[in-house]
Amino acid sequence: MPARKTKGKAATDTRLGLRAETLAAAGAADVTRSEGEAAAAATYSALSDDAARRGARDAAEGAATLSMADQVAVSGELSAALSSDEFRRGMELAGIAGQVQVAAELLRGVDQPTLAAFLGRTSHQLRGLSVDALSRATESAIVAHDAEHLAGELATLGRTETGAGRDAYADAEALGAASAEMAAAAVRSAAAGAAELAAATARDGMAHGLADARATHTGVARRPEPGRRGKDPAATPRPPKPTTRAASKRSPTKPPKP
Repeated sequence: MPARKTKGKAATDTRLGLRAETLAAAGAADVTRSEGEAAAAATYSALSDDAARRGARDAAEGAATLSMADQVAVSGELSAALSSDEFRRGMELAGIAGQVQVAAELLRGVDQPTLAAFLGRTSHQLRGLSVDALSRATESAIVAHDAEHLAGELATLGRTETGAGRDAYADAEALGAASAEMAAAAVRSAAAGAAELAAATARDGMAHGLADARATHTGVARRPEPGRRGKDPAATPRPPKPTTRAASKRSPTKPPKP
């Protein structure tokens, strides 16, 4: 076989081997990247689940706080209404007490001491009821004010918790999308790695097959064929040329000149 063909086939084998090694390295890198992407997808999925649970908890707490704020606001309104009613009743009792006291003074002036004393006691009692009603009205007003303030704070807290729940839900969706994207990337990397490893195995097998076939072909070509042993210089040595013919063709020895 000529040397040029042998070198060309050897170069082809070398290129196939290098290509197979390159594909194998790329396939291993893709498989490793696929494992990393799968791990990242699992981490993102766990974070998404945690964010979803946190969002549900914050949303529930926010709704409960807003409901409590509404209840406190209603109680404050009732207290304010009671305060208004008590204040009105107290003022009415105070007015009646004053009128009764005036009547008692008039009766005392017309020599009706018994009736005047009765009306005086009644006026004093009415005045006490008026003071009690006005005190309750003041307390109800304070309770209503505090309830209104507390309802405002609870409403603010409930809105904050509800907003935190919405943000947590948004984070959960974003992390879920990232997990799905990483999972898809892991599948693509695993498929690419498997294809490259398969191609590397195929090229490696092809290179080995070509090398074995070439070795077998070379061994068969060097074997002597039957019936043509005389043409193989390595198998049969060439016989030496006869020297008798050359000696016969030479002229006879001339005698020396005198």
